[in-house]
This record gives sequence, structure tokens and C-alpha cells, in this order.
Amino acid sequence: MTGFRRGLAVAVLLAASAVAAAEETADVMILSPYHSLVGANGRSRLLPHAGVDFGVPVGTRVLAAADGVVSLLIAYEPGCGIGVVLSHPAFKRWTAYCHLTRAEVTTGQAVARGERIGLSGASGNSAGVPHVHLELCTTACASHRDGHLRGTEDPLGAVVGCHDPRRVYPADRFVLTLPIECRRWTRDARR
Repeated sequence: MTGFRRGLAVAVLLAASAVAAAEETADVMILSPYHSLVGANGRSRLLPHAGVDFGVPVGTRVLAAADGVVSLLIAYEPGCGIGVVLSHPAFKRWTAYCHLTRAEVTTGQAVARGERIGLSGASGNSAGVPHVHLELCTTACASHRDGHLRGTEDPLGAVVGCHDPRRVYPADRFVLTLPIECRRWTRDARR
């Protein structure tokens, strides 16, 4: 093989590698991870964040991250804004979804993983940035304020990826899927 052909073969392999790498990049944007001191708006927080903020346009479908029962609907403008809390009694866990435009479930309703529970927005103390706040609680929660981390865990520690309706999820341990539709994701937070 001549030098020119060898160089051309290397260039083709590098180009194919770059395409494959681009296909593997996440389409999920984390604006503010658990315990972060940076808000969804990129500004400093005074106290650590009790959940994870996923950047999405207003009106994006918000999905149940696990099978559960709607235990609480929230309407608290100084905090969560419009939100939904699901209980997951078999695992003694609760998930809260905040800053919605509207909830599309009712208290006491059973929901399946991946089922639409609301639409994203910028209600409450979202700093005007459209996103979904996901919180994982170890005690019944109504969404915690920044700095109140007692009874919370990092939800990304339980996330196994994007919801896939064809996949069978473990029943013997608590796992979450992302609360938004996606093709792929990464654990690396933007901040």
C-alpha cells in the first residue's frame, strides 16, 4: 500500500470514528445535577440542589420514571410550581417532577413507567428556564427546597437510561428511567 493510500485509509477510518462518536453523544441536557451549587439558569445557588434539572422546551412530555401511584399534585409557585409526586411503595421511594406547565394525572391514579404525567414548563422558581426537575425521596416528599437534602438521593444513581417500552426493567430493585423522551444519555452533567 502506498503512502497516499495508507493516508486515505486512515482518514476514512478517522471520519467513520467521528461519525460513530457523534451518534453516541447524549441528547439529554442536565442543567443542574443533584447537590449542585449552579442553577438551571447558570447562576450560583446559595444552597445545594435537591434534584436534577433536565433542560427541555416548554410542552415536552414528562414521563413517569418508574411504575407508581400519584400521591400528590403540587401547585406552589415559590418552589416546585406545578408538580407531580409519585409513590413507589414496594421500594419506599417517591419521585417528584416540578416546573410543569400542567399535570395530566390525578391523585390516586396508578401510572406505568414511561406514561405521560404532564408537560414541561417553567412554573415555580424555575428562574424562567424551561426544564423538568426530578427529585428522588426516601420519605414522602412534596419537593424539597435547595439545601434541604435530608430524605433525598441523587436520582441519577438509580437511572438506567432512556425509557424503552420494549425493555423489561428489574422488579427486584428500584430503577428509574429518564423523565423525558430521549434516544441516549450520559451521566456527565453540563455543570
